[in-house]
Amino acid sequence: MKSFAKRIAFVFGCMASLAMAEPVLMEGVAAVVDGKPIMRSEFLNALYRYQETPEGNAMSEADQRKYVLDQLIEEKVLLSRIDRDSIVVTDAEVDQRVNAHLSQLAASQNTTLATLEKAIRAQLGISMAQYRDQLAKQIRGHIEMTRVRQRHVGVINPTKKEVDAFFAEYKDSIPQQFNCVLLSHIQLPIVPDSAIVDSVRKIADALIDTLNLGMSFELLAKAHSQDTSAAKGGDLGYFKRGQLDPAFERALDALKNGQYASNPVKTKLGWHIPRVLGRKEDGVRSAQILLRTIPTAKDTAAVVALADSLQKNLKTSEAFAAAAKKFSEDKSSNFAGGRLGWFQRNEMDPAYVEPVANLNVGEISEPVLIDGAYHLFRLDDSRQTRDLNLDEDYSKIEQMAATHLENQKLQALVKKWREEVHIEIRMTE
Repeated sequence: MKSFAKRIAFVFGCMASLAMAEPVLMEGVAAVVDGKPIMRSEFLNALYRYQETPEGNAMSEADQRKYVLDQLIEEKVLLSRIDRDSIVVTDAEVDQRVNAHLSQLAASQNTTLATLEKAIRAQLGISMAQYRDQLAKQIRGHIEMTRVRQRHVGVINPTKKEVDAFFAEYKDSIPQQFNCVLLSHIQLPIVPDSAIVDSVRKIADALIDTLNLGMSFELLAKAHSQDTSAAKGGDLGYFKRGQLDPAFERALDALKNGQYASNPVKTKLGWHIPRVLGRKEDGVRSAQILLRTIPTAKDTAAVVALADSLQKNLKTSEAFAAAAKKFSEDKSSNFAGGRLGWFQRNEMDPAYVEPVANLNVGEISEPVLIDGAYHLFRLDDSRQTRDLNLDEDYSKIEQMAATHLENQKLQALVKKWREEVHIEIRMTE
């Protein structure tokens, strides 16, 4: 499938390969795009990589050179747009993504970060620090590209007709899944007793009374809030709409700048007293006083007992599905009997890897604690290879269709942006 997605992937693949390629002694400028040079070595490294691909191998050398230079020009056009839009990606954000990627990679291989570091040194011949630096460059580019897409393309939600049409046209090009599993789960959160919830609510009400008497919100947050933002007077910073708990956001919507809520707001963390510090077009800067509702050992024991009972007594897929509908708090899957869908083992959530690693088809895992809830996983099926289909993989195919439509829109924008920047081809051979 020669889609724009593949072309973008090619661009970033070229960027990622530069540090690994052999140095080119004869240097020069191949082209200049909006003041940004494309170096001869950069072009040749990308060309050598593309010649090794099936698509590149089918082209003449002249067509290969033209195609590769065109892709690198588009990369510089996109980088120019990043500058023009003043898109900034912080080092802290990149570092967080790098750490998450390494943790997931280690978990998918069922190994430790120390062992992963040894494997990187042995197989790639570079240190972990060098690997992190290369990975950071790729991730920064990906984040920047995502920000450009968000700003100029937005999110496209394809209709069922568009998803069906996409699958009909590209199904032979959609990659197979390898070493994959079909999973269901039951999520049993540990929730505090109602008496604890009520007692913490009374404390929150008392704090609001204190605020009404004129006490400083910042001082109360520093003294009472059970959150990392307490040191900053409860300041949570700026969040775009949809990034905070829905109940918390609804409370913020009803407040003007500087106001705090007249009633505490309940979330899974506890009781919040939200405050609006300022607004932007697509989000809000807020503060809070958080009083956590912490489950007791008795609350935890009750959930563990339920999980153990379900694990021992659910013998069939039908029984597991019925229990998921009755007990599971995961609203994205409980209505479907806990069905999570198909996963390649190397792409699974790291927390899922160990519980299902040694399960046979039809078996249920021991209860495992993940993010404050006990989970039971059932291995419904396992295959070495499988093709995606609309019945079992609709959400994945829907996302592919959305990305395809977004890429088409982005491609049209890149064509327009190319006309807005100065492009000078200097390479003659």
